[in-house]
Amino acid sequence: MVSTPYYTASDLVTEALANLGVIAAGQTIAPEDFNYVNDRLDAIFRKLGALEIVYVADPGNIPGEWLIDLAAIVAGECATKFGASADFIGLLISAGLGSPPGSGTAAISLKQMTRGRPTGEEQRTYSY
Repeated sequence: MVSTPYYTASDLVTEALANLGVIAAGQTIAPEDFNYVNDRLDAIFRKLGALEIVYVADPGNIPGEWLIDLAAIVAGECATKFGASADFIGLLISAGLGSPPGSGTAAISLKQMTRGRPTGEEQRTYSY
C-alpha cells in the first residue's frame, strides 16, 4: 500500500486479512474471504462508535493513522471464521478490541488518538 492520508474499506480488509495470515505478500485475496470481512465492517464500525472508541464516518476515507489499529480490531472480530486456534484468537482479540471490549491495545490507541478532538456536537446551554 502507498502511504496516503486516507485509506478505503478495501485497504482495511486487505490489512485485516494479512493480520489473520489469510494472505501473504503478493497473493490475491479469495473473493469469499474479502466479502466476509467487508460485510462485517459496518457492524464493527457501529460497535466502535457505540463503545465510544472511534467513529468512522466514511469507510471510503479512513484516516491513515487509524489503519493499523482498525485492522487489528477487524482481524480479532473476524478470526473465528478463518479457523484460527484459540490461542491465536486470544492474541488477536487482546491486540484489537480486547476483552472486555475497549481494553485491547488497538482500542486504547484509537481512544488516545481521538482524545480531546472536537466532536462537532452542539453544546447544550442552560439559561437560569
